[in-house]
Amino acid sequence: MQRYNYEALKDNKEIVKGEVEATTPKEAREKVRALGLIPLKVFEPNLVKYELEDMADNKGSIRSLNLNAKMMIVSELQVMLASGISMSEALETIKVNTPTPKIKRFAQEVQGQIYEGKSFTEAINYLYYDVFGETFINLCATGESSGELEITLERLLVMLKKQDKIKGDIIQASIYPGILILILFGLLVFFSLVVFPIFTSFIINQGAEIPPFASAVMGTFKFIGDYWWLCLLGILGTIGGINILATNDMTRAFFDRLFLQIPILSDFVNYLNLSNYVCILSIAYATGVPFMKGLDLANRTIGNTEIRKKADVVNRMMEKGSTLSNAMSISNLLPGALVTMISAGEKAGNLSKMLEDCLEVIDKKIDMVLQALTKAFEPMMIITLGIVILIVAVAFMQMYLAMIQAIAMI
Repeated sequence: MQRYNYEALKDNKEIVKGEVEATTPKEAREKVRALGLIPLKVFEPNLVKYELEDMADNKGSIRSLNLNAKMMIVSELQVMLASGISMSEALETIKVNTPTPKIKRFAQEVQGQIYEGKSFTEAINYLYYDVFGETFINLCATGESSGELEITLERLLVMLKKQDKIKGDIIQASIYPGILILILFGLLVFFSLVVFPIFTSFIINQGAEIPPFASAVMGTFKFIGDYWWLCLLGILGTIGGINILATNDMTRAFFDRLFLQIPILSDFVNYLNLSNYVCILSIAYATGVPFMKGLDLANRTIGNTEIRKKADVVNRMMEKGSTLSNAMSISNLLPGALVTMISAGEKAGNLSKMLEDCLEVIDKKIDMVLQALTKAFEPMMIITLGIVILIVAVAFMQMYLAMIQAIAMI
């Protein structure tokens, strides 16, 4: 039997330390749970771990991985580790069988670091810190130190799938507006290249004048046709400028406040940030990350500076000994119904389950807000399309009447 030291949470408040005997870290963790404690860390007393912060060197050859690649890696590792396969064997299987070059290089490089004596978390931190991020790495470190890395990977996979679903929902919501824009573009091209040139040629040949409004519309179409590249650069430049201003430290706060003042969009931004926050907090708590560290990791997933200020209030209050529900209530970070759920979880000693339930509620809210955004955007697009069609129709009627007058003069 091996001796394991542990740090655990007692009554959701006090951190206690002790020692148990077990054959594996997983068994030791179960024994700590049997004592009525929530295990935060289970480790061999003579095992020295590297400081992760000292090893974040990005030495790997891969600079980015898309969401699908990360899901594939995490999913395959989780399944094989849960089946009792060692990490090095799991990476070898991925390396041999994956058709994706990036994933193959990932498995090969991580496996090489493990052969040199590093743990999986240390290898990821050393090779791909920027690719996976501090939150992912810290959660894996906790899962690995407790002997439950496969469970942590399973929870992280749920998080990645949730992010993929939100991304898919946003793309799906953009399809209808995209189709309307294509219809509008096709209409403008048809009238500018086919209809108006025919009318213009006939009217000029008859010695008549083109109506002013129609002439202005055709001039606009001609400018767009001749200098389409300049118009495209202008659109891309505008989008790029807004993006730079929205991410710049000096102007970001203004845009973050602006997004939270626009109806419906504010709900989407708020719930999207809260979804990431509660998801990481739930995973961190369930995997045994010290609670303040979990709050810090959750804070870093919030992209909106205004929402992050509220999360900072939660951190400060928790450091002073406040309960999570009270801190959430005072900071107004979460809606009242979710705060009530967290309070119930704290009183019942079942905070982990309540955090998962809160996340489920938030994800449903995101779906509802996305549907509302789509419904609100559709009328705007239809009105825009209607205005453009009206302008073209007025110009067309003027050209048509001018052509009739020209024929009457013959």
